[in-house]
Amino acid sequence: MPRCCSLILTGALLSSSLLADDAAIWREYGLVHTETGSLGKFRVVIHQMKDPTGALAAWEWLRSAKGRVCDLASFCTEDVSQTVVSDDNYVIEVQGGVPTRAQVDALFDRLTNKRNSSLPAILSYLPRQGLIADSARYVLGPVSMQAFAPELASTKPGFDEGAEAQVSDYKINENQPPVRLAIFYYATPEMARAHAARFKRVSGAHVKRSGVLVAVVFRAATDEQADTLLSRIQYEAKITWNDVPPPSPIKPLYQLLLNIMYLSIILSTLCLLAGLIYAGMRIYRRRYGHLEADESMTTLHLTSE
Repeated sequence: MPRCCSLILTGALLSSSLLADDAAIWREYGLVHTETGSLGKFRVVIHQMKDPTGALAAWEWLRSAKGRVCDLASFCTEDVSQTVVSDDNYVIEVQGGVPTRAQVDALFDRLTNKRNSSLPAILSYLPRQGLIADSARYVLGPVSMQAFAPELASTKPGFDEGAEAQVSDYKINENQPPVRLAIFYYATPEMARAHAARFKRVSGAHVKRSGVLVAVVFRAATDEQADTLLSRIQYEAKITWNDVPPPSPIKPLYQLLLNIMYLSIILSTLCLLAGLIYAGMRIYRRRYGHLEADESMTTLHLTSE
């Protein structure tokens, strides 16, 4: 590693002072290991997560509310004092300024046990219009639910059944305070329907179900604000066929015609060769007098005279 990118790291356990206040959330997000160290003038904290989903959740949680998007990694936000980047199953905090792309690449190059997988489908259903920057938080269980949407924690949204959620703040009207939206993603529409009925019991909540999605607008949202925001959520099922499609009938027919042509040419060639061989034998036998009497050919010499 170049001298400018030399990194001194020390291991840190989940019970360290850095994570003591939020240990339960880290465990829920799937923290495996944390290392701290220095990179030149920067202080670096590297979090190894169980999978990319947990890394995304941790990245959304750690980023600054005053941050702006950067291009140093797959997920990146930066401000004057902290840069948070995420790739694969790792989240890196660089404190004390903004590093260069070469420094960030050097950090990721030295990491081991990387895991890459597809990100949660729920991210594609989060409305972008009116979204307050860096307000989204990923919810993987009851601990993060209590932290980011405590109003809905008593409904038992079904995290034990594989449910996931994304919580974000939205500005619908300039003259009104922002409202909070929670989108829950379930395995089946039946599960979504059952949990939607529970969310409707929450005081002041506005609920909409679309397929396997359940959207809940809460925190003193007016009917107009809720209707506007919920109208932007629509589930579209995406079906992937794993069966091999049937072959085109044109190709077999074309191949059949080619085979017929090839067979005709072969048969014609064999017939021609057989005729030539037979004619050669006749000429040979006639020239050297080996023809039998019944094989002789009578030739009529007809002239016009």
